[in-house]
Amino acid sequence: MTFRPALWMTVAAVPALCILLWLGTWQVMRMQWKDALIADFTSRAMAEAIAPPGGESAASHQFRRIVAQGNWMHDAEVQLIGRTFEGTAGYHVITPMQLRDGRILLINRGWVAEDYRTPSSRPSTLTEGEVRVEAILRLPVQKGRFVPDNAPEKDDWFTLSIPDIAAHHQLGDTLITTYTADALRPDGPYVLPIGAAVEINIPNDHWHYALTWYGLALGLIGVYASWHHQAGRLRFGAGREGDVS
Repeated sequence: MTFRPALWMTVAAVPALCILLWLGTWQVMRMQWKDALIADFTSRAMAEAIAPPGGESAASHQFRRIVAQGNWMHDAEVQLIGRTFEGTAGYHVITPMQLRDGRILLINRGWVAEDYRTPSSRPSTLTEGEVRVEAILRLPVQKGRFVPDNAPEKDDWFTLSIPDIAAHHQLGDTLITTYTADALRPDGPYVLPIGAAVEINIPNDHWHYALTWYGLALGLIGVYASWHHQAGRLRFGAGREGDVS
């Protein structure tokens, strides 16, 4: 085999190839980190439930299973618009719970269909007295760029904004502002509101990204080799006397 690399193409191709290989390898490392993170969060969700922690330790308890005991504050319920369950449009019911220690925790009780948005349409959900709820601790999320702002005066809620709900319903200083909770659905037939399953939905598409970068690297090598072969700079087999340089 004879190979006479073209200077200009080699100068352009080698750095590009290094970058593509580095990007692919970085995605593999990200995939391994994400796998470990998902395993850690899953173990927290499946661990024995703890009491709602102090607000200052919320970050270290993300996705931890908790057990909340207290009384629902149905008058301060809000419904998040545009939630689906098994392909059906509906709402997520957010109800504050006054815990035994006096703190207030916002709990996403789960999904209801459009016909059951208003509390009066589902009296069975307006439980009185102390209740016990197992839930998953969730940190506040940022509103998406294209998600409308909440409009409390119209009772239109698009995001679970702790400050917005606190201000609208005047929940006071005892409200936990560093986390919320997603109520877990009980075993058996669905009961409104339909709570969350123990699923940690953290996207982990890094393997596909890695394959994309590695594929581009292979494609670049193929283009590089093909160009040199067509230009007579890459020949396979024994070279022949008199070949033109």
